[in-house]
Amino acid sequence: MLTEDQNFSILLSSIFIILKLFLLHCYAVTYNITSSNPLSQNEILISPAQVFELGFFRPDNSTNQYVGIWYKNIAPRTVVWVANRENPVIDSLASLKIGSDGNLKLVDGNEVILWSNNVSVQSNSSVAVLSDNGNFVLQDGLSGQQLWQSFEHPVNTLLPGAGFGYDLERGERRVLSSWKSNSDPSRGDFVIEIVPRSPPQAFIWNGSMPYWRSGEWNKILFIGLPGMVSTYSSTFSLIQNIEQGSTYFYLNLNTTDRVANMVISSEGYLKMMIWGRDTGWYSKATGPNNTCEVYGTCGPFGICKISKFPVCSCLEGFVPKSDEEWNKNNWTGGCVRRTELSCLAWTNLEASQGEETDKFWKMNGIKLPDKSKYQEVNDVNECGQWCLNNSLQADAPIQTEVFRLNRSIFRWYRPPGTIPAD
Repeated sequence: MLTEDQNFSILLSSIFIILKLFLLHCYAVTYNITSSNPLSQNEILISPAQVFELGFFRPDNSTNQYVGIWYKNIAPRTVVWVANRENPVIDSLASLKIGSDGNLKLVDGNEVILWSNNVSVQSNSSVAVLSDNGNFVLQDGLSGQQLWQSFEHPVNTLLPGAGFGYDLERGERRVLSSWKSNSDPSRGDFVIEIVPRSPPQAFIWNGSMPYWRSGEWNKILFIGLPGMVSTYSSTFSLIQNIEQGSTYFYLNLNTTDRVANMVISSEGYLKMMIWGRDTGWYSKATGPNNTCEVYGTCGPFGICKISKFPVCSCLEGFVPKSDEEWNKNNWTGGCVRRTELSCLAWTNLEASQGEETDKFWKMNGIKLPDKSKYQEVNDVNECGQWCLNNSLQADAPIQTEVFRLNRSIFRWYRPPGTIPAD
């Protein structure tokens, strides 16, 4: 039996714990940051319709603090943007404020700047607000002119309305970069970007090495991204300005009641995440989705089919470059031609009497190889003639000429036997 004093002590302890938990989750709410109204660690900046919040947070299993943006009504907390990802807050007196130069500044208790947006501002009448789409905006308090926005500085997450890509004229390169881990939002090993090619492709890089690619943009979707099917094609858009040399990929939503984002994980996976009241977060499109989608798994002229074992094989007319390596399931060396092309000696599709003619091999349902070329043609014959004419140029390596016709892939090579024409 507990004594009366013991019961009273337990009651006081319980009240103290409840009060402590209440205080930990009790924040003052504000709707803007100004030079006279900085954001302290016990305050939350909230969007007008209370969709997003911005404030100080600690990642799981971390004592460091960061300034970030997250969904207000989704638990557990899902952070979509971090300001000071490389310089965490380690004291209790830090604040996010408008400096005398009109810029946003995150400072610690000693006024040491941990992060700033660093833009040219004409006055110190700046105001920072959080939009209902998750965009953190610095604007002129008098004219309303937008001076800076977080949508142009994404971290690992792409929100609807935001984009990533490049602008060669302005020298801008906007990428998504992974967190180092779930407890460390500093820049990790993986980066996804749109590379300046035509047609455009998205690449995930592991450090300086290519790790995954989306396949070409076919004016509706990236052909190599599983789950990016026609049902969701209106969710994505790619905007190009050829004269300016800019290309940006955007995530859009058709309805206001659908919560979604695109994120690159610390393990290098690109995921389109959708929130459901009953399911929580679930992934709709991922890349890489399996071994075959990892860049260069089967090497040059190799083809990867996840439904087969081993997953790698050589294209028709090719053999492994190293049987020893292939027997060890190391296919990165790829394949080489079994027989040279006869078009190296001929100047048209007509073969010498008694000789075989080089032909095309049609392959469906595969991703075009990297650095492939796209050419508008009317039929198979025109495709073949165009391919032959360009392959015979001295500066056009015949082994890398790949073309697409009506979503089919054609490769020019000399087969070991006769291939029936389609």
